[in-house]
Amino acid sequence: MVGGPIDAYVASLRGALRGPRGAKADLVREARDSLFDAAEHYEQDGFDRAEAERLAVDEFGDVHELAPDYQRELALAQARRTALLVALAVAAQTIVSEIAWRTAATTWSWQPDRFYTILANTVDYASYVVFAGALLAAATCGIGTRFLVVGRPFAHATGIAAITVVGFFLLGGAVLSLLSPAWHTAVPGATPLDMASAAITAALPAWMVYSGFRCIRAAALPAPA
Repeated sequence: MVGGPIDAYVASLRGALRGPRGAKADLVREARDSLFDAAEHYEQDGFDRAEAERLAVDEFGDVHELAPDYQRELALAQARRTALLVALAVAAQTIVSEIAWRTAATTWSWQPDRFYTILANTVDYASYVVFAGALLAAATCGIGTRFLVVGRPFAHATGIAAITVVGFFLLGGAVLSLLSPAWHTAVPGATPLDMASAAITAALPAWMVYSGFRCIRAAALPAPA
């Protein structure tokens, strides 16, 4: 039955939810399959198809009542993805920056002052803390839900944290670059390593911010059905 009560219900549920496309599709598909199974049972009891679908929908519950639970799952799925992205991005940035720094420093006789050393160490240690914290957040949104009550507020906080992390490292990295000899030394030509470093430095923060905002959006209450 095309365009029946189940199709209308599924369309309404799909429109109310926000989150990762794959996870959302899986949830909607599960709901649709459950509705069709229920409708088939009603048909076996003698109801026609249209009435069977209406009864299945009524039994399943209103979209506005079920959507918050579905949205919680989607918010946690997005938070898990965001946390893993932050962990991988920070690790990649740290490795690339360290390689680039060691390669460039072979031609320097410059010694950093106390402020530069403290700031560099702060950024380094912060990257370790963020990496560990991001992995912990990802685990909390996954297997951690078996032991902890985790919901949309945690996903919202994960999104805010991802955006904050980007701001911190961009600011810290910018200050370190401005104070380093590399900023004031003419470079004859960009090496493949320089280009790769620049590409990663530009792409990863933008991706993290985008994922952070998606996290915040998924953590909001479902849209009215």
